[in-house]
Amino acid sequence: MKVKGYLFGLGAAMMTLFASCETDNEKAIFEEANMGVAFEFAAQDVTFPAEGYEGFDVEIVRAQTSEAATVPLTATMADGSAVPAEIQVPSEVSFEAGEGRKTFHITVGDIKSGMDYNLNITVDPAYTSSFENAVTTKTITIYRDYTYSPIGTGHMVSTFFVDEAGNPAEADCEFEKADDITWYRALSPYEEGLDLVFQVQEDGKTVVVTSQPVFNDSTYGEVSVAGQGELVDGVITVSLEFTVSAGSFGAFEEVFTLPAE
Repeated sequence: MKVKGYLFGLGAAMMTLFASCETDNEKAIFEEANMGVAFEFAAQDVTFPAEGYEGFDVEIVRAQTSEAATVPLTATMADGSAVPAEIQVPSEVSFEAGEGRKTFHITVGDIKSGMDYNLNITVDPAYTSSFENAVTTKTITIYRDYTYSPIGTGHMVSTFFVDEAGNPAEADCEFEKADDITWYRALSPYEEGLDLVFQVQEDGKTVVVTSQPVFNDSTYGEVSVAGQGELVDGVITVSLEFTVSAGSFGAFEEVFTLPAE
C-alpha cells in the first residue's frame, strides 16, 4: 500500500498554536474557543494493490489536551452519498488526557478495481478548532489496482536508451493484461521491479500512459514517464516524456510489441 498526504497549511494562528513558546503571546494563543480538533492534512491518497489489503490510518490533532475526550466523526462520500459497506469508518475518536495527537483506522474491503472512492471525514463542529484555516474536513481518495494475468513475452524498442552507435536499445520483456479492462502492463521494461502500465481507451486504439516511475538514475534520482500513443496490430507506439524532479529529458518514441494472444 502506498499512502501520500498533502500538507495543508493551518494558517499562522494554528502554526503558532502548536509551535510558539513566547511568554507574551502564550495566553492569547491558547485561548481556543473549542477543543481545537483538526486534521493537519486536507487530503490523502491511498492506493491498494489488487489483493492483500485491509485498511489505513488517519491522523487527527487537538489543541486542548488536559482532559480525556471522545470526538464524533461524520463520514460521507464527496458527492454527499452514503459510504459503501466495503469502507468502514469509526464514528468517533477518543483522546486520553494529555494526548494531543491520535490515529484512527479505516477498514477497506472488496472495493472495485480501477475506481476512485472519494471519502470525506468531518469533525463534529462542537469540537473543531476555531481558527479560520483549520482543516475540519479531510478528503481521502481510495483506489484499488486492477488484477493482471500474464500473456507472454513481448519486445520493446527504446529511443531514450541507445547504444554507443546511437541505435535504439531493444529488449524482450514480459507482459500482463488487466482482467477487467483493456490495460497492459510491461514488467520491468527499464528497471527491475518498476512496471509500466498502458491504458487502452474505449476506441481500442488510443493509449494513455499516466505519470509513473520507471527507473532510478544515479545522478537525478527517480525518473518518471507520461504520454500517449496508439495500439495498432498488437504494437503500442507511445511518445513518452521522461522527467525527474529537476526537469524533463524530453519526449521519446518507445515501441512495445505485445505477445500474440
